Parts: sequence; structure tokens; C-alpha cells
Amino acid sequence: MFLLRLFLICSLLGDVFSIQQRLYAQSETQAHTDSSAEPGTILAGFLPIDRSLRVEDGLPLNRVIPPSDDPMDELFDPGDKETPSPERPLDLKSLMRPRFDSSAEWEPEVGGVAISSYDLSMKIPVYPIFGPPPPFINFGYSFTQIDAPAALDLPQSLNEFSLGMSWMRPINEKWMARYMLNGAFASDMDNTGSTAWQVRGGMFAMYRPNETWNFAFGALATGQNDVPVLPVLGAIWQPRPSLKVDLMLPNPRISLLVSESESRQHWAYVGGGFSGGTWAYRRANGLGERLNYREFRFVFGWESTPPKKPGSFGSSGTRLNAEIGYVFGRKFEFDNGVPDIKIDNTLLLRSGISF
Repeated sequence: MFLLRLFLICSLLGDVFSIQQRLYAQSETQAHTDSSAEPGTILAGFLPIDRSLRVEDGLPLNRVIPPSDDPMDELFDPGDKETPSPERPLDLKSLMRPRFDSSAEWEPEVGGVAISSYDLSMKIPVYPIFGPPPPFINFGYSFTQIDAPAALDLPQSLNEFSLGMSWMRPINEKWMARYMLNGAFASDMDNTGSTAWQVRGGMFAMYRPNETWNFAFGALATGQNDVPVLPVLGAIWQPRPSLKVDLMLPNPRISLLVSESESRQHWAYVGGGFSGGTWAYRRANGLGERLNYREFRFVFGWESTPPKKPGSFGSSGTRLNAEIGYVFGRKFEFDNGVPDIKIDNTLLLRSGISF
């Protein structure tokens, strides 16, 4: 199993870098063949479907989209609104194109426990009905594998299916509001009772007083036992296009633009935060149980993104991501009075692709 997980992670990382090489080759070709083309097509941005409402969102800033595992960085920017000219009508095919996200994580065995997870999600804009920017319908699936000694009585395979909707609306030139509502079914597929169902959501406001600062205020319902409600409070400071200091709790991050071409930007970042999830499962004795897992992270990462075009609702194209980090404060918690299980710190490998 160790070799299989290592193979899957390495395969995804290999795909990321091979795709990056092809994208770089394409960007070099486009730089010579399409240098006279005018950027101006209006494209739709995409809102995230949050796996256990990981708050790794950034806020939209003018012109430059730095890395974020998710995606508020891809959203509509009120400072960049442009009305399409009659000669350049909206491209509804592009506006209605769904966005797909895939990622894999691996935390190697330590103290007899190893954890790996694989996520897939799809976001569909509802553009003809509302917008711009439109609401988004979000579908997601996550598979988590836990390898642990039988004495710990932990589930081996956990599944999560989610469906939700999110919407981000400009109030005026400086204020925006974001709304999210998601339902999830998280289980080992043996315990399918009421504890497997979760409702998540959130609402918060974003204030942009100038080109440099963004502020956010609000709250998220996570669906997790240990942190049922999570405050959204913080600021994002971008003193120049190549540097972004994200002070949004609970996942602060500092991002630096290390290289750029006409069609790609390459970012390096360092960040922290926490992750986890909640699932229903059935113990070996047949009793239903609810498991909550929590961990804290410190990561170094790289992301390759297409630059955002002025006048667009977000950056379109393929986004590639790879991270290495250290996880600590790892703990399994249970509903039925069973003592918590604390596990040792370990490394983290993560890779992802969005298109």
C-alpha cells in the first residue's frame, strides 16, 4: 500500500510537471504567433466547493491572481469590470464551461498510522439565470484512506459526497458579499445514519478600500464537531503585483511571483493553517460512531497559473500546484465518550490540478 500511494502521488506530480512543460511550450508558441491578439474575452470565475470548508480562500485583487488552493482568488474583481463592446459579444460557451479540480495528499506512516486522500470537484456556473458573476453549483467527491493498527478501531476507507451552491455579489465598488451552502454525506458506507449527513455554509463581506488592501468579516459553519463555527476575519495586503501577504485566518500565506510569461505565472509560497474532516463509521463491535480528525499544517508550495486578463471575471486555463509540508497537532476525536487518539507529527506531500 505504501508503494501504491507513493506511485499515485508521484504520478500526479509527474502529470503536473509534464503538463507544465507543455503549457510552457504552448506559451512560447503563442508569444510568437498571437502577439497581436487583443485580450478582452469575458470569462467566468469559479467559486470553490470546500472539503470540510477548508478556508484557504484569498480575496480578489486587481490584475494579479496569486496562488491559493482555492479560489476566491479566481473570482470576479469589482475593480476590473468592463462592459463588453457591441463588437465583442459575450462568449456563452466559455461562460458556461464547468471547472474541474483534482488533488491528492499523502501523509506517510508514523506511529503505525498513515493517511492519504484524493479529491475531485466540479463547479458549474448558472450564468444565463443570474450574473455576472453567476451563482455556482458545486459537486464534490473525496476519498480518504487510513492505515492504522486494528487495536485503534479506526475506519480504513472513508467517502464524502457533497453538493452545494455559492454566490459572490458586488454591492458597490468597495464592498462584496459571498454566500455558500453545501450539503455533504460523509461515511465509511456502512454507517449511513443521520450522523453521516452534514450541512455547511457561510456568509461574509469583503471590503476593498484601495488597490492594496482587502478585508473580510463573517463566519462559516464547518459541519465539524470540534470547530462547528469558524470566524472569517483578516486582511490581504498586496503592496506590489509580485507579492501578496494573506493574513486571512485560519490559513495565512505569503506568496511571491518568481517568474512570468505572457500566458503563465509561477508563484512560490509559504503558509499554515489546519485541515481535517468528520465522518460517520461503524466500529468493529457494530456500534455507530462519528470520527473527527484535525491537524495543523506548515507548507511550502509552488503554483503555476494563467494570468488574469483585465475585464475578465477570473483567470481561465490550467492551474498546477505542488506542496511539501509538516503536519502536527494530529488528533482523532469520537462522539461516544471514547478517548481521543493523538498521533505523531509527519510530513505532507500534496499536488493538484484545476482546469
